[in-house]
Amino acid sequence: MTLISRATWHDVAALTLLPMRRPLILAALAFGGVLLWWVAAADEPAPLALHAGAIYAAVALLAAMAGHEGQYTPQAAGLRQFWAALLRTALLLVLVHGVARALGMPALPHPVSTTLALAATALFFAGLAAVWPLLPGSPSNESWVRIGLALLIVLGVDFGNLELGKPILLALSPGHWAQAAIQTAVTGTGTRAAAATLLALAGVGGLALLAACLPTRRWPPWLLGAGWLGLAGLVWQQPAPPLPRADMGANYTVQALQQLSARDPSIAPIATSTPDAALASALTRVQRQIKTWPPAADPDPQQRARNLLLIAAVPDLYDTEPLQSHLPILVQSELRARIPAAQLPGLLAASAAHPEQGSMAARETLPKLGLPANTGDEAAVRKRVALYAAKLGDASP
Repeated sequence: MTLISRATWHDVAALTLLPMRRPLILAALAFGGVLLWWVAAADEPAPLALHAGAIYAAVALLAAMAGHEGQYTPQAAGLRQFWAALLRTALLLVLVHGVARALGMPALPHPVSTTLALAATALFFAGLAAVWPLLPGSPSNESWVRIGLALLIVLGVDFGNLELGKPILLALSPGHWAQAAIQTAVTGTGTRAAAATLLALAGVGGLALLAACLPTRRWPPWLLGAGWLGLAGLVWQQPAPPLPRADMGANYTVQALQQLSARDPSIAPIATSTPDAALASALTRVQRQIKTWPPAADPDPQQRARNLLLIAAVPDLYDTEPLQSHLPILVQSELRARIPAAQLPGLLAASAAHPEQGSMAARETLPKLGLPANTGDEAAVRKRVALYAAKLGDASP
C-alpha cells in the first residue's frame, strides 16, 4: 500500500496520458506506425512475427521514456514515474499488438509466455523511468527523450561482425534481453528457454523500483550497477536462443534448396544431438498436442502427410533453433505412426515433386501445437514442405 499511497492515482493518470500529447512522442508513435507498416510489407512470411521482439522492445522503451517529473520530491517523482510508465507501456503494447494483428501477424503460439515476457520488459523500462530522477546530475526530461531515442537505435545494432565482442555486448544489453525474451515467446519454445533474460529484466526493474524508494541519492547508481552486472553474468552463462535470421528461400527453386541442403547441413537441419531438458519438454508438448490436432488425422493420406510436414517446415522458416532441427525427427515419427509403411515413400515423393499441390491451411492452426503460425504468401512454406518431404523420404528405411 505504501507505493500506491505515495503515488496517487490522479497523478499517475496525468503522468500516463499527458506525455502522449508531446510533439516528439507523437512523432515517435507515428514513426512506430510507419515501422509496423514497413515491416508488414517485407517479402517474408509473417514478417511482424519474425521481428516482434525488436518492435515490442522499442515500443516499451519509447513509452517508458516519455515521462514528466512535475513538482515532486525525487522519491515521490520516481514512484509516480514508475506507475505511470508501467501503465503507459502496457497500453501502448496492447495497442501495437492490436495493430500488428490487423496487419497480418499470426496468432501467438504461447500467449501466456508472451504476456510474461512483455510484463518483464515493461517492468524493466518502468523501473528505469522511476530511478532516473534520482540519479546525480540527471538531465532534463527532454534530454532523456534524446537519450532514449539513442538507446532505441542501439537496440537495433547488429553486432554480427564483432565476433569476439558479440556475446559480451549482448549479455550486457537490456535491449537484447527484452528482444530475445519476447521473440522466444512469439516464434520459439516459450519463455523457459529465455528464463535468464526474463529474470534479468525483472531483477533490474525491481532493483530500480527499490532504489526509487530509498531516502537517499547515494545508493541508486551503485545498486543498479551491481545488479545490472550480476544479472548480465547470468545471461552470459545462460543465453537465450539466437534471434531468427531465416533464409526464406524466395529466390530458390525446390531443387536448388535440396542441393543447398545436401551441401550445407544448416539448411533444413536435422539434429543428431539429444535435446536439453527445456527443449525435450517443448517437443513432448508438441507431440502430445498432435494427438488432438485435426489436420494430423485428415482422411486423405497425402494431405495428412503434408499437414505433418508443416510442423517442420514453418518453424524452419522462422529459424527457431534449437527447436527447428529436432522437429523433423518428431515429424518422421508421426508420419510412420499415422501413415501405412507401404504408402509413405510414395506420398513423400509426391509431396517433394509437386509442392504446388495440396492445401496449406493447417499452417494457420499451428499455435494449437505451441508452434508459430504462417500466413500470407504460400510459396516459401510450400518449398519448405517439399524440401522436408525429400529429406525425410531419403531417410526412410
